[in-house]
Amino acid sequence: MTRFWLLAAFLAAVPITASATAPVCLSAYRIDHTDIPDDSQILFTMRDHSVYQAKMIDKCVGLRLDSRGFTYAPTPGSDEICANLFTIRLNTSGAVCLVGDITRIKPSK
Repeated sequence: MTRFWLLAAFLAAVPITASATAPVCLSAYRIDHTDIPDDSQILFTMRDHSVYQAKMIDKCVGLRLDSRGFTYAPTPGSDEICANLFTIRLNTSGAVCLVGDITRIKPSK
């Protein structure tokens, strides 16, 4: 119970600013396919033909050349994958990489 009160006191002291924005999230069921240009990014092409770029926090060695691809899971309890909140696992090596910012680089048609 003491931990709860400490957490509550900390959160009450943290200022909430208007500049704080929610992370970009993609609905997993809307993803049409992915492309891997290099070991530091994944391009998600959506069913509406928009394209989102997900940058890795650090270089994900083997991402581009992994012959068995990668696996990711949506946020538990939803169908979304969100910037800075999910990891991928390379299917051949088992390496785990953290995905950073997600930005839209091509709008829908």
